[in-house]
Amino acid sequence: MNSIMFETLIDNNFSVYLLRDMHEDITDKEIEDIIEKFKEIPVHFATIDLGYMSLREFNETHLAKAFNDFKIPCFTIELPHYVKGHFSSQISQIQNKYNELKVSYDLLKDKNSPGAQELSYLIDYYSNELRELDHYINQQVRVESIVKKILSVIKDRDTKDLTFVHVGEENTLVEIMRHLKEHDVKSNILFMQKSKFLL
Repeated sequence: MNSIMFETLIDNNFSVYLLRDMHEDITDKEIEDIIEKFKEIPVHFATIDLGYMSLREFNETHLAKAFNDFKIPCFTIELPHYVKGHFSSQISQIQNKYNELKVSYDLLKDKNSPGAQELSYLIDYYSNELRELDHYINQQVRVESIVKKILSVIKDRDTKDLTFVHVGEENTLVEIMRHLKEHDVKSNILFMQKSKFLL
């Protein structure tokens, strides 16, 4: 990898740089090259949205080792325990019900019968439930946890001279930016899409 490609999203408070043009399979060497370049910027620390991943699993990744090798402090954000327990169980139950209904519907020969229409309605209902839960977890619970962690890390630092990396899901970026703006954070943020670095 010859250069790091960041797309700039400038805000009145802070600048956000989105790592772009990354292919799906990023090698360990490319991860090292990226983290090494962060030292030149310089990046002061990284925050990592672990989502459902455990800290132990993260610590075994090449990304964690690269941050450690280049002495860039990492602060991980885990979903609260009630989310991992309650919501993952709830999602699993809804997903199982959805799958059962979908299999039954797919086996029907007459998709226009009243029974098929009822199954179709229930499939849509459970699909919507899954979307709403996913949205709540990602756009509220996860974002609040991330912002809280970032604010605790930058507390008592001069945020105007601060640059940090956030490794997370792209669908949370806008909400994270909005919350940080509300808290008058003026740091530069380098955003790396989690799914490309943490499997």
